[in-house]
Amino acid sequence: MSGLVFRIQALFSRRAVMLALAFGVSLSGMARAQTQAAYPAKAVRLVVPFPAGTSPDVVARLWGERFAKATGQPVIVENRPGASTIMGAQVVAVAPADGYTLLWTVNNTFSINPYVYPKLPYKAEDFAPVTRILSVPYVLVVSAESRIRSLADLVREAKAHPNAMSYASAGIGQGTHVAMARLLNTAGVTMTHVPYKDYFISDVIAQRVDVAFDASTGAIPQIKGGRVRALGVSSTKRIEALPDVPAIAETFPGFVGDSWHGIFAPGKTPEPVIAALMAYSRRIVEAADFQAALRDYGLTPAGEAPDEFRKFLVDDARAWSKVVRDNQISAD
Repeated sequence: MSGLVFRIQALFSRRAVMLALAFGVSLSGMARAQTQAAYPAKAVRLVVPFPAGTSPDVVARLWGERFAKATGQPVIVENRPGASTIMGAQVVAVAPADGYTLLWTVNNTFSINPYVYPKLPYKAEDFAPVTRILSVPYVLVVSAESRIRSLADLVREAKAHPNAMSYASAGIGQGTHVAMARLLNTAGVTMTHVPYKDYFISDVIAQRVDVAFDASTGAIPQIKGGRVRALGVSSTKRIEALPDVPAIAETFPGFVGDSWHGIFAPGKTPEPVIAALMAYSRRIVEAADFQAALRDYGLTPAGEAPDEFRKFLVDDARAWSKVVRDNQISAD
């Protein structure tokens, strides 16, 4: 039977070559097309460098469900949290470049970590950008019991009492830390940073710290539950999920502090595979139900092509590296 299968495959291969030559198609072009058409032929491993139940994990699974439905191949989400996405990124950096191990990550991996950490076990060239799925607005929040009721109040208080106020973050060099540093620089005020290893919002609610940036996915339930008060969002304009909360850019024109989620493959993954991944992802991102799910979380759909994503990454890294340098942010 195996010999028969081999002969049939050989027959189809010879026939494909003859057709290609007849229509003036190069063999290399035909091979690329066949590779793209065949992908994916088995389960895809999606490494998420965050714990289960966090925003990146939840959205990655939403994408995975739709990718599996579209392709008929399962997506296995593998959570590899730790070290500011470094552990998960390292796994994918050394994985086979065949499109069957992918990284779902955020801005820390490429736009912040290279400037915060003196040495990393990966470099940008180890990855091939596929697409930016979405942007993640941060929401500036205080306790619902705080006397601070607006961004203007916060800036006024901070100017009157330099470093007396405190802000929480998910850790040194994390997006919530660097975004807050950018805001303080923009406003010309100083506060005391309180980095956390775990989720910090309970201490904001209890007023053990004064203020924090939190991702929209975590902040919105707390706002709707009446436990925190939103002072502003880090996007260039207001978001649909919080229409009454002003963009910080309304007070400080040009300010933006969003994070993002994106998909990356190992660096030498064939272009047809990248193209197939992009095509599937674009259809997912453009689907009305997926966009509605993202907006419910306060997220903004993106869906850039690989070339656009690469340009975005260069600009994003340039902006955040300046914040890191200006504030001398470093981690071991």
